[in-house]
Amino acid sequence: MSLRDLARRGVALAYAGSGASARARRRLDGSRALVLMYHRVLPAAEARRDAVEDGMFVTPETFGRHLDWLCDRFHVLPLHEVVERLGAGRPLPAGACAITFDDGWRDNVEHALPALERRHLPATVFVVTERMGTEGAFWPDEVCRRLGPLPAPARAALAVRLGADPAHEPLAGVLERLKGLSEPERERALDALREATPAPAARPRELLSWDEVERLARGGVDVESHGASNAILTHLADDAVLRELRTARERLRERGHGRHHLFAYPSGAYDERVLRIAREVGHRAALTVERGLAAAGGDPMRIPRVGLHDDISRTRAEFLWKAVPAA
Repeated sequence: MSLRDLARRGVALAYAGSGASARARRRLDGSRALVLMYHRVLPAAEARRDAVEDGMFVTPETFGRHLDWLCDRFHVLPLHEVVERLGAGRPLPAGACAITFDDGWRDNVEHALPALERRHLPATVFVVTERMGTEGAFWPDEVCRRLGPLPAPARAALAVRLGADPAHEPLAGVLERLKGLSEPERERALDALREATPAPAARPRELLSWDEVERLARGGVDVESHGASNAILTHLADDAVLRELRTARERLRERGHGRHHLFAYPSGAYDERVLRIAREVGHRAALTVERGLAAAGGDPMRIPRVGLHDDISRTRAEFLWKAVPAA
């Protein structure tokens, strides 16, 4: 265990011992709910092999512990029920919580669903409709898989060539830089990365198929929209945003999903224009990646969430510290 891990666990234990953790949970008093955000549930060896970012996964063991702690200290509800109650001003049970997953990874059905089913817990997955059943992952994963194996000096030099801030860690700097580019600019940067690095090894399919989505739905997981292609909407023109959202919504509806008209902004990126178009398309609530609690009287198109990943939430004290924001 690293010194950083020991320090974080010490802070988490002190937070719990001071009573701050219990006080934070008392904020879930019926007028607020905790919405948790996950992406991947993967064994650590697979995450290392596939160069998955630390902030993108929990192991099945950690996820199972999270669910046990939720069963012990919280009241897990379907996300759509949380949205409906908050919007109607109806009280929630104390400790109300909802579980969400972004992107639509195959490991959600392989590792997350069995853990949810064993505990009879609901969840919601936000899927990218054009990527269902396709090979490969998303462009941030390609960046990780191409930069990760390089020697540190080469990685740093290439990151600077791609426009990353040299003061940042190279991988994080490249991801931040590319997220700020328009779609054509990002594709040019990715082409430069591809020319400078070997192609990653082929991997088994990583994204959900429609058949696997049906398996999730039978297991009590609602399936809602994360857009058609996972494009960062704030970089698109109005007509392109409309196509992204409408196409994804229609595809889900054709297959009997998207019943609760919920949406998660890809990469958490939105502005007033994107929010307006999402409403026009028919979404009645949308989730951000902004940290906080969903509250009665809040804007349903700006619902905050709390993202959890493995390296910050392995112990009970760390989980309770990270899961519920203090006032």
